[in-house]
Amino acid sequence: MSDDQFRAANTETARQNAARDAASRGGTGAGGSYQQERTGASVLINDSLNNHLKGIMEGMKIAKDERMGLRQRASESGGLFNRSILEAVPIYNATEAEGARFADGGIKGFHNTFIIMGRDRPGSESSGGGADPTTHCGCIDIIAGMSSVLARETVPYGPDPYNKEAVLTNKSPGLDAARVYITQKAKDIDSKEYFNLATGKVGRLPNRSAIVLKADSMRVVGREGIKLVTGDVYNGGLGMNISHKVKGIDLIAGNNDADLQPLVKGESLKFVIDSQLELTKDLHSSVSVLYNLVVYFMLSFVDPTGYSANRLNDTMQELPQEFINLWIQEMNFLIHELNYNPKKNPFAAYNFMSKHNTTN
Repeated sequence: MSDDQFRAANTETARQNAARDAASRGGTGAGGSYQQERTGASVLINDSLNNHLKGIMEGMKIAKDERMGLRQRASESGGLFNRSILEAVPIYNATEAEGARFADGGIKGFHNTFIIMGRDRPGSESSGGGADPTTHCGCIDIIAGMSSVLARETVPYGPDPYNKEAVLTNKSPGLDAARVYITQKAKDIDSKEYFNLATGKVGRLPNRSAIVLKADSMRVVGREGIKLVTGDVYNGGLGMNISHKVKGIDLIAGNNDADLQPLVKGESLKFVIDSQLELTKDLHSSVSVLYNLVVYFMLSFVDPTGYSANRLNDTMQELPQEFINLWIQEMNFLIHELNYNPKKNPFAAYNFMSKHNTTN
């Protein structure tokens, strides 16, 4: 067999093998693709239609995956059980002067601002509960303007004014410009070691959690109201039950509690004033009758017409009832005083002076 005949025979054999392989797997032939149906029948599908169907199927799969992704994101970022929630978060228009870094025991801003997290320490390292080996006295201290206008980074060292050394600054309740002091347990937040506040009616509470806000001027703005509430079930410093102890509110101007007086309750005071007004009207009526009696008595001596004598007789007829009215008014005045005066009646229903809240 010649070489040409051998190559032709191998080519024909290869073609036949390829045809059998294609038929066995629904293979390709000229002009299309064979796909084996579940019924066993072979259907010829055009290549372009086949590609189009594949694109549709892939698109449906992508859409399904996207829907599953949205469901998953909604579940994970829907806000349930304090999880994160999808919402707009503004990007603050920060300047180069704004920012902070971790330094000096906390978060330190670029312009004398601090957030210091440590133990109870109102001033130097030897102050507060943190100076003692005690637990449960964690503290967060927010300061804007440490030492205020006296802030220094260095001080002169030696006779040469240009020779300076770095200086360490302690916190100071008296000098720091603006401060929010949050402590888990303070020895005595009103003492001189802390903020040197007047005792007031509320008094001093040692070893309690405390928050102090101090600045040159303070503003509290509530767009829809402000509540100042005292009392709870347990205190945070010691964990004791304090539901039976209700402390009030002291409004102290000038940090001087020498003339603290109870605040007035408006509705109770209004009732007392209205009652007093009614009693005054009754008394005025009785006094008017007695006044008429005296006037007609005097005129009866000089009035020749006898009119004054007649009026005197009519007024005399009213005297017994007026004596009864005066006695009733005296009793009403006594009851009136018992209604508001706690010195004479500790259970006075209309005591208009607050039992808890005071001011000067």
